[in-house]
Amino acid sequence: MSIKDSDFNAIPLFTQLSQECRLRLSRVLIDRKITANRTLIIENAPAKSCYFIIAGTFRVLRVNSEGRIQVLSRLSVGEPMNIISLLLSERVNQATIEALTESIVFALSAQDFYALVANCPDFASSLLHHFAMRISHMTSLAADLSLLSVRSRLARFLISLADEPENACDWTQDEIAAQLGTVRDVVGRIIRDFESQGLIRRSRQQITLLDRAALFREASLD
Repeated sequence: MSIKDSDFNAIPLFTQLSQECRLRLSRVLIDRKITANRTLIIENAPAKSCYFIIAGTFRVLRVNSEGRIQVLSRLSVGEPMNIISLLLSERVNQATIEALTESIVFALSAQDFYALVANCPDFASSLLHHFAMRISHMTSLAADLSLLSVRSRLARFLISLADEPENACDWTQDEIAAQLGTVRDVVGRIIRDFESQGLIRRSRQQITLLDRAALFREASLD
């Protein structure tokens, strides 16, 4: 398959790769169309591929023994999926990944992934940079969980959705609660409070920020 430069440039992991490495990738990447609501990766199944999002939105989640869902993140255009699973010694999928919308991904088999890591130093370097950014992000999330109230975390979450509308599709209160490490009732109560204060407006599961400055204060960002 021949991949256009625009496809490479849409994926941050690929933008700094040499032409030689891009050529290697173009020979092994496979484009796949994923229908909405389809499960692409199942937690604890053998890790056979990683993916790069060209179009659409996915959610990453884990389920505990009691059936409680923890939404780890939502991923959109340009982001990789399941790379860590290929690098761990057990080589099993670390989470379930579902398509929230009709999507297009580039699939890279485990065998081809390992060959690229071994033979393309710039690909390996790009992976290290990606992991460093992920660790920084996870450190910030851990700090938020321990230092901020649920109210502040929810305010920050709503601001982030407003700033990144491509990730704002149809979040349910259960998903928001799982993302913030709390429960649905608490999320619902705070959202109603924000609405009564005139900070936000709700309409058919869409939330619009009405008083961004006040919400920033709630989020402890001012």
